[in-house]
Amino acid sequence: MATKKVYIDMRRPLQLGQYPLYLRVTKDRKSRYVSLGFSCKKELWDEANNLPKKRHPLYKEITIAIEKAKLEANREILNLHNGDQDFSTEELKNNLLADKRKSKLTVFEYFDSYVGQLKANDKIGSANIYHSTKKSIMDFRNGRDMEFSDVTHSFLKKFEEYHLKRGMKPNAFFVYFRHFKTLVNHAKKEGFVKKEYDPFKDIDFKKYRRIKTKKRALKIEEMDKIKALVLPPSSKLFHAHNYFLFSYYCWGINFIDIAHLRWTDLQNERLHYIRKKTNDEFDINLNPVAIQILDYYRQHHFIREDAYIFPILSDFHKTPVQIDNRIDKVLKQVNHDLKEIAKLVSIDENLTTYSARHTFATTLYRKEVPTARIKELMGHETERVTEIYLQSFDTETLSNIANSML
Repeated sequence: MATKKVYIDMRRPLQLGQYPLYLRVTKDRKSRYVSLGFSCKKELWDEANNLPKKRHPLYKEITIAIEKAKLEANREILNLHNGDQDFSTEELKNNLLADKRKSKLTVFEYFDSYVGQLKANDKIGSANIYHSTKKSIMDFRNGRDMEFSDVTHSFLKKFEEYHLKRGMKPNAFFVYFRHFKTLVNHAKKEGFVKKEYDPFKDIDFKKYRRIKTKKRALKIEEMDKIKALVLPPSSKLFHAHNYFLFSYYCWGINFIDIAHLRWTDLQNERLHYIRKKTNDEFDINLNPVAIQILDYYRQHHFIREDAYIFPILSDFHKTPVQIDNRIDKVLKQVNHDLKEIAKLVSIDENLTTYSARHTFATTLYRKEVPTARIKELMGHETERVTEIYLQSFDTETLSNIANSML
């Protein structure tokens, strides 16, 4: 007799302490595993009941998926028994996977499922992008759902025209476009659509990659103005100024990573952290200016050694959603304050936290540091990403670099 049980696979750890969930079917002492498409942290799994604990953010979704998987397994086992045929666990698994592939999951339902998986893995930023991508398609479709078979080359061209004609910036649309393509590819891997299905085959992505973003890197004299600016702690611009300089002097560290830094990440005037976006490890010998900034926060905001360094996050922000919402709120305020700082020092630029990162990369390039090395320092996945950063040089900068080489 075949048996079934939900199984959390502690042998295959995923990112951020998550473990994949499977339905385990056993017969004649042989077991096979069918993925449920969800994962769970060990402390959020109820071993006694083989269910997520009720405080799990996706408790309802995972519980429904488990019950559905059990019902499908029961139905398939019954069908095989009624056919008066013996069967193996491998055959049962293949039949269950075939049923999964045959299921009519709509595009919006698949978006919701994928967003749920991302949230379960604490990838809130990515989940938000896919949610926004789904919303952009819903706007185009007036809220009407559809099957994957409805996503054709013609559909994609009309989807593109719809948003560009309504004033959406090409760079913004490209984010939605490529995430939609990634979602379709993920559906192909999971067997929800056929492998040969490729509505994006003849779509020209190069025209979007050729679009140059507006220059965000500061000139040397502009950066010098920001360095020279002295603001009292009572100024509402004080923290924004510190975050900008800290990012610049710490290899262009992202604002999200700044927000997550704890005092335990500091040892002997070195900063060690793991970048949230790529999981790359960084070990930075701190610049005197960065040390001075940290000294201020240790003196005025230190709570305990494992607490956050900067007053962005606190113990109140526990769940991934709370953390993401708080960072987003503070980032908007910081970028608003940076625009005030730009006016204060007479810089005619749209100053943001990302300007510090771009300026760091540009400064290295001006000093003839190889692109491959800049890639490592910034934690880019490829040199192509680094090159995109460096494409935004103004004519004056390029002329100076050329002249210095003659």
